[in-house]
Amino acid sequence: MKAKASSGSTHKTFRGKKRTASRKRIGLVFLTVLIAIVGGVLAISRNSSQAHSDQGQQKRYIATKEVVVDQTTGQRRKPTDEEIEALVAQVSALTNRSSDGLTATHRPDGSQMVDLEDRFNNVALARANEDGSTSVRCVTSMEEAAEFLGLQEVTTQDQ
Repeated sequence: MKAKASSGSTHKTFRGKKRTASRKRIGLVFLTVLIAIVGGVLAISRNSSQAHSDQGQQKRYIATKEVVVDQTTGQRRKPTDEEIEALVAQVSALTNRSSDGLTATHRPDGSQMVDLEDRFNNVALARANEDGSTSVRCVTSMEEAAEFLGLQEVTTQDQ
């Protein structure tokens, strides 16, 4: 009888640790992605702000899903406005498919080289799921990123 009680107790403890480890892993994945995004924002803010002024419109997104794991509580939540702005700036710049301003350099061997200036990239994103798992997707545009992360575009005219 005692063996069953301790066996059940051990099982519950193991499950609790498994859930905690899973939450820590999700938090770590999100934190890594967020650090990469925020780190790149400073480098691309110049390109991004010029692109917005050239378009005459500024794209803004709002969160519709809880895809972020809060580092202090371990609970899923919607991304903050600041997190969304950083993500949009980073993904938009990295997935920019415009060749405007890019120039080819002719090399002595007859080949040509073009510096893509951090454009034409694919971006790996991660999101926390309801069941505690993490989904990862490689996106090639801000539209794909918004769909994957549950962001809804709100367009406003510059004034």
